[in-house]
Amino acid sequence: MAEEKKSGKGKRLIFLIIAVVLLITGAGSVWWFLMRPATAPTPAQIAKEKLQDTKFINLGSMVTNLQSSDGSTHYIQVQIQLKTYDPAVESSVKSFMPEIRNSILMLLSAQSANKVSEPAVRDQLLQQIRQQVNKILETDGGTLKMPVTEANPPIAAVYFASFVVQ
Repeated sequence: MAEEKKSGKGKRLIFLIIAVVLLITGAGSVWWFLMRPATAPTPAQIAKEKLQDTKFINLGSMVTNLQSSDGSTHYIQVQIQLKTYDPAVESSVKSFMPEIRNSILMLLSAQSANKVSEPAVRDQLLQQIRQQVNKILETDGGTLKMPVTEANPPIAAVYFASFVVQ
């Protein structure tokens, strides 16, 4: 009888060990499939997502006079496109279109007629327009809406679709 009790305890011990091993294996499986941290997206995946979300916003044609040192009147006509990776930005641009167009016209009218056609001046002008538009969108008409990092601004780039100086 004493031997039968010992073998019963041995069986219980074996079943207990098997149950603990199965429990640990199950917990590890749950963690592996459900709770482990997701892998960070690769730069290629990020670029693909940005490409899918790329949106160009047409601001239309703008005409204004330029600063002139020779006494004659000079005009500039531009058509501007804004590039964004956030499709929701388009509604904000449309909401603030009068303020955005006014800001751009003020920048353009401050340009000198004899220098505005230089490529370096055009590039600088594009950067200034981008900064002005981002500032308007970030502040939502004067009150800070949300902090936007330099790495992820609402407007990623500005392009001239046409550029005419007379």
